[in-house]
Amino acid sequence: MRLGEPGRLQAGINITPLVDVVLVLLIIFMVITPMLQRGKSVELPKAKNAVTHKDPEGAPEPLFVSVTPDGKVYIEAEKQPATPAQLIDAMKAAVAENKKVMVKADVNTDYGAVRPVLDQASKAKLKGVQLAAEELKGK
Repeated sequence: MRLGEPGRLQAGINITPLVDVVLVLLIIFMVITPMLQRGKSVELPKAKNAVTHKDPEGAPEPLFVSVTPDGKVYIEAEKQPATPAQLIDAMKAAVAENKKVMVKADVNTDYGAVRPVLDQASKAKLKGVQLAAEELKGK
């Protein structure tokens, strides 16, 4: 008997179910990945020697404060810009929860718009303020 004759098992691999599963996983990751970004979407400045800081296991997630190119300040991913009073309240809450603050300023933002955020962090008695940057890949 030859392969493929009636009554014989065919020794071939059917990859159709594998392709189906891989495509579903790809779609899931494409949908979820943009949601993983914390804070308002801004284009971060690029740095050659960016220092990656790892918080200890179990440390709370930082509070994300974003500054857009037009100078508006957003707390986490809120739709409306935050007022200075809301920013100080959020930073005081971060101090109470022992959180750090991550400031994400757009590459085109004037430093004068970032300075008040740092001043308010000082008023809230924050011990840890981090500035976000994107690591420059290559040479």
